[in-house]
Amino acid sequence: MGTGTITRGWLRPTLQEVPDLLRQLNGARQPWRPAGLGGHFHWCQPVPWDGQVVSVADNNRILHHSVEDFTVEVEAGLPLAWLQAALAEQGQWLAVDPPPATSPGTMGGLVARGLSAGLRHRYLGIRDQLIGVGFVRADGVAAKAGGRVVKNVAGYDLMRLLCGSWGSLALLTRLTLRTYPMPPQRRHLLLHGAQGPMLQLRQWLLRSFLTPERIDWWSPAMARRLGCGGAPEGELYLVMSLSSISQDAIKAQEQALATQLGDAIRMQPLPNWPQVAFARTPEPGEWLLHLGCPPASMSQLMLGTSPGLGWHGGLTTGLGYAIGALTVDQVLHLRNRLTAHGGFLTILVQPHAPIPSPLPPWQRQPAADVMLAIKQALDPYGMVSAGGAPGV
Repeated sequence: MGTGTITRGWLRPTLQEVPDLLRQLNGARQPWRPAGLGGHFHWCQPVPWDGQVVSVADNNRILHHSVEDFTVEVEAGLPLAWLQAALAEQGQWLAVDPPPATSPGTMGGLVARGLSAGLRHRYLGIRDQLIGVGFVRADGVAAKAGGRVVKNVAGYDLMRLLCGSWGSLALLTRLTLRTYPMPPQRRHLLLHGAQGPMLQLRQWLLRSFLTPERIDWWSPAMARRLGCGGAPEGELYLVMSLSSISQDAIKAQEQALATQLGDAIRMQPLPNWPQVAFARTPEPGEWLLHLGCPPASMSQLMLGTSPGLGWHGGLTTGLGYAIGALTVDQVLHLRNRLTAHGGFLTILVQPHAPIPSPLPPWQRQPAADVMLAIKQALDPYGMVSAGGAPGV
């Protein structure tokens, strides 16, 4: 596309055209938002965006995959599903949770949102797997940070600054990430029982020799949503994924777990990798929330919410998602409860309504003034995402 005339709406420049385009938008003082495929463009947006959109969806190549070093460099418009399929051919994978939606989106969107869930228990989050980044500032200046090797400590850590910025600071163009060997053996289990025995099981799991990839709490509503029987209220559910190079090692862990359960907790296999089960968009009238709290408080807060709220969160991380049909007052009450316990609640998707909810997507963060100062330094005219930033 040429940059002499800027058409309104979605722009899909090549990487070579991006600097000139952003320089022109900055000079004309035209606000714009970064985007990929657009599947999550409405997240954290109480009202529709009617300004310019700069999409990197056409820049979707794998630039370099070092199989021996377990690193991969990609363009930001590469869909996560494409990358996982290519890595699987080499027996590797990117150990991240895709967002709870029908499309996992692009790598740039995954890094820009910085969200994580159950796999953080073993592999940490996307920001911990990011080892290099290329981006273009609002004024059209291209920059990069990090590199192609894991042990890279050169320069200011711009990678973690951009990860989780929700596209408010710059346009991501290239990413370098670490990969992991794909476990040849996996076993997925669902455990459920009364609150008392399940909390005792939690304590045992924290001290045990088990090495699961994920241990997630599920609320009864989430269990029902994912087709796991009647799921009576008052019970707690744990989904656990065991992985290893050896089937015998998985059997040994499962046997140790079964011995600990006794008669108070029931265990059943899950046929599918749990991430697949969350690939559903909210139904009309439902909210999609990202939340976090101290891990020790997760189960009590989960059981104390609306019975219809499907909630899952990491047993050791306290991070997760909730989905369900709620009123504005119920969402505010949940946010206040989480905040009182030292947690947070981010509104990713809210139901369509004639009048948008008065609740802001993000709560104001203690470091909001510092974040605004960084925003001002990188985007002095407030052109990127119309001057908005998460948590401020």
